[in-house]
Amino acid sequence: MKNCQTKFNMYLLYSTRPKNQSEQYSIHVDVYEKLSLAYRGSLLVPIPFNFLPIQRIAVLLSIPYITDSHKGCSNKKCIHGECIQYFNDPNNTTFCQCNEGWHGKDCSIPHICQCSANSLCIGFSSNNRSICICPINRWGSRCLLHDDICQQENITCQNGGKCIPMASTKNFECICPKEFFGEKCEIPSNKISLSFDKDLVLPETMLIHFIEVKQNNAPPEIGVTFKKISINRKPVIIFWPRIFHIVFVELFPKNYYLTYLENKYNQSTIIEKQLKSSDRCPYIGEIFNETFTKLHLIRRIKYFHVPCRNLQLSCFYDDAYLCLCMNFGNQRMANCIEFNHTLKHDCSQKNICKNGGQCLQDSTNCPQTVMCVCPTCFYGSQCQFSTNGYGLSLDAILGNHIQQYVNIKDQTIIVQISLILTVLMTFTGLMDGICSLITFKHKDIRKTGCGIYLLSSSITTLFTMILFFIKFHILLISQMIFLTNHSFLQFQCVTIDYFLRIGLNMDQWLNACVAYERTIIVIKEHNFDKKKSIKRAKFIIIILLILVISTNIIDPIHRNLIHTDVNDEKRIWCIITYSSIAEKFNIILNSFHCCVPFIINIISTIVIILKTARRRSTLQKDLPYKQHIIEQLKQFKRLFISSFLLFILALPRLIIMFAAGCMKTNADSWLFLIGYFLSFVPPKGEKADPGSPDPLNFLDPERSFWILWILRDPVDPVDPSGF
Repeated sequence: MKNCQTKFNMYLLYSTRPKNQSEQYSIHVDVYEKLSLAYRGSLLVPIPFNFLPIQRIAVLLSIPYITDSHKGCSNKKCIHGECIQYFNDPNNTTFCQCNEGWHGKDCSIPHICQCSANSLCIGFSSNNRSICICPINRWGSRCLLHDDICQQENITCQNGGKCIPMASTKNFECICPKEFFGEKCEIPSNKISLSFDKDLVLPETMLIHFIEVKQNNAPPEIGVTFKKISINRKPVIIFWPRIFHIVFVELFPKNYYLTYLENKYNQSTIIEKQLKSSDRCPYIGEIFNETFTKLHLIRRIKYFHVPCRNLQLSCFYDDAYLCLCMNFGNQRMANCIEFNHTLKHDCSQKNICKNGGQCLQDSTNCPQTVMCVCPTCFYGSQCQFSTNGYGLSLDAILGNHIQQYVNIKDQTIIVQISLILTVLMTFTGLMDGICSLITFKHKDIRKTGCGIYLLSSSITTLFTMILFFIKFHILLISQMIFLTNHSFLQFQCVTIDYFLRIGLNMDQWLNACVAYERTIIVIKEHNFDKKKSIKRAKFIIIILLILVISTNIIDPIHRNLIHTDVNDEKRIWCIITYSSIAEKFNIILNSFHCCVPFIINIISTIVIILKTARRRSTLQKDLPYKQHIIEQLKQFKRLFISSFLLFILALPRLIIMFAAGCMKTNADSWLFLIGYFLSFVPPKGEKADPGSPDPLNFLDPERSFWILWILRDPVDPVDPSGF
């Protein structure tokens, strides 16, 4: 970071001369990126003493983070522009950022932009000139002058570095990839490849300390960087351009592992190291007793050579020092350096992490690496995404387990099992749906509302299982980086999960409608009207479809496609983020779509049993009414079983929302994956007596673990006593 903490001296003139003594002047600073010309934000620098003829102002300008969004406002009327809040002003002062071709306090004054093509025209100066932001290859007040310094072959940046011409110095600078450094990116950075022994317990984030030993008793220079550890325990690659002699890895707070030690620095070296438990540096209290650790430092340090007699010990530390056991002649002695274990790497200026995440930076001044350590239940580069059950998708459950550029046979076991289950469930669901569709397509089957409901359920099953298969494979292929089309991924992110919710909810409601239709048959007995039943079924299906579509519209509204880059792994995620109000609304909706159909099924079954028992008791008076109820319970216990099976298969989604809470670690993926897959267990319909043309034999479409219930006693719509 070449220009960090660089002092810039500039002379600024008032926009009108002589200045207006009654006006309160200030300095307006716009921040744009050099390469992309993207707008970062605006800063306000007040001028405190307006009566002075000249002023000297010293100000520290903090550039807004790339992740900071522009703070809009509504207290200004910007006719041809946008109301923007200053990034650094505690009073929340606002201004109008005008569109190209307009200026003024409210962006109402037109002007002709005189900037060259591909440049930005951001305003109009007091001398009637356009204010232009030039692209990297142009300069001048109107960006009409071409700068070809980066096109000269003898000074081109090497190894993929980006050349940035500096018009003020007629020179250039190179932005180097992390694998290289130098003025022209000509020097390879030091590369450290860290792998981990299987016995090591790993956190999600580790710190790497680089120590440069200075000459002439000067204090050592310590640098630090951060890396995330993947769930697959893949080797972590670190590039470090600066000089170092010692490398320590800190897995947990004050849990150090000696990684590298060399007396002489070798530039552009490649280090491969597998961390083992034997590399751990124990605390001095683990070596000596508690009495020793309470001694004064001067008395304690005299005995630091004693632990090094153990040939298996390579390092240890106490509250003030970090010691290495090294050979000096024929003796093994401790060589200690001062090390501040309590040094916090918290972000000094601004915490970019959300949801209580800890912000870490590699340096107090001019940080180059910023990382968020997320609390449980949150993830993302800024801890902005939640693994709470109400917003958990297949991406969050399975995405981190999918390895990039790895064939399916070498993927993790959870990915392979998920693929097998997806294929089996889809095949079974399609076979069930196709067979049911063929069956219920006959007109004789659809003479009552039950046939209409069952035909619709068959179509819903096919629709849901096809989408489920597509969803899983799009996730698998995109995370393996074989599919990167942003437009397509954005479209599927918003639509597929939305349609899946519609399919699942519609299937539950259609099953409840079948139970409702059975109840109507029993209640009306001989007055049951088949034609009205068909009309009623078509009307109810339309109403249900509108209800399910409208109540689930909250899903696509809150879905977004995001890009992350962690440990050189660039991934694309389909993420859903709810506000607190939307979260509560979503929980209520899920509970409604799960519980109400179940209640309808149970009530319908109870009504059928009671009405049938009452009718039989009037015909068979030799048996008491309670005995008839018991017999009907035995006969129709399958109706209770089917209702509870439907509810049990929908229950995991509610359990995940209310009981399981959130996916605290990636190790919890199995539980959430089982709950997710149970929601898509293919439905199975009941078969009727093939000899009976009665469509009401097909009364019980049920979800089950591929269990087929066979009705032996077909139901006659004219004679409800057949129940």
